[in-house]
Amino acid sequence: MGAWGVKLYQDDVTCDVRDEYINWLKLKRDNEEATKIIIENNMGFIDDEEEPSFWFALADTQWKYGRLLPEVKEKAIKCIEEGNDLLRWEDNPKQYQKRKAVLEELKKKLESEQPPEKKIAKLKFDKALWNVGDLLLYQIQDERLKDNKWYGKYVLFRVVGIAKTNVGSLPIDKYYNEQNVIGLYNWVGNEKIDCAKIHNLEFIKHTNIIMKYPNIFHQKKDLLSIVSVYSGKKIPMLKIGKDSDYSYPFQDDILKGTGMTWESINTIDSSIVQGLKEAEENGTLINET
Repeated sequence: MGAWGVKLYQDDVTCDVRDEYINWLKLKRDNEEATKIIIENNMGFIDDEEEPSFWFALADTQWKYGRLLPEVKEKAIKCIEEGNDLLRWEDNPKQYQKRKAVLEELKKKLESEQPPEKKIAKLKFDKALWNVGDLLLYQIQDERLKDNKWYGKYVLFRVVGIAKTNVGSLPIDKYYNEQNVIGLYNWVGNEKIDCAKIHNLEFIKHTNIIMKYPNIFHQKKDLLSIVSVYSGKKIPMLKIGKDSDYSYPFQDDILKGTGMTWESINTIDSSIVQGLKEAEENGTLINET
């Protein structure tokens, strides 16, 4: 178990259990059903030394949301009283006492009257901003690159896939967020590109992008990136066209979101500039500036 402190939510199990339970409530499961599902999904924890963390997190979260079930309360308090959770802190007396105080406080809370049942908002999922085949124009505008010759210039992306990513521990075949996977073309210009030219373009290759297929891509890999729906601030890309007659190799792996770099408004410009630099150096860049 990954633990980074003695507090209740300073290990992987408690954080995962808390989030999973809340997510099932957000999916409009009633308390009993959500509890049953999370117990069934986490038998691996319940059957080993991590059992106390499981019950601590479930009982604490249920109490906070006004849904503490008697059997969950009983399990958590029993784990506290047996003291097995404290064994992993025995080599550090200071940490041991701090953890003991945390558990004593938890027991006190669970034995007190829980708050009224809280309303739970419906779980929302991120949807992809664009469709596969969409052509996206983007202007390099990061002020940190103001002295770079590509600052203010336009580049072109194509959406090559839609990645599906987990929502906590929910089964990804039913519940997932979507992000666009985009490829950067070997073109840079002062203004919008003529879409008729796109069939003469190819994706920029980049040495620093880690993919799953080193034997296929050798030392250079297509510069592909995942763009989240929200990454602090939306990346301002303008859809200028669409080419439906298109299929990127290894589409199934792209849909799983494997082997890509994650970009945000804070990182994408520097990645683009690095790609343009390499394309220029190897003579593949189409420069219309």
